[in-house]
Amino acid sequence: LGLVAVDLGGGRQKKGDPIDHRVGLVLHAKVGARLEPGAPLCTLHAADEVTGAALRERVQAAFHLADTPVEPLPIVYERVAASYQGV
Repeated sequence: LGLVAVDLGGGRQKKGDPIDHRVGLVLHAKVGARLEPGAPLCTLHAADEVTGAALRERVQAAFHLADTPVEPLPIVYERVAASYQGV
């Protein structure tokens, strides 16, 4: 979904790239949430219909719906030490 946001124009591929503040994704449910039929998972805000239509399939492919509950994701994956120097 992050790469979709970049392709919409809502993120940068390199320093100095402009950001289009009109575009983005709104997530309406968290992992493991129970959804009613027809409830939205995500709203895609695109600058135009052509871009929105082109990226809609990638957004849909990012989700997996199942009848069985899943464990919620951890809030913290790992802690980065103060001495961390990057990759």
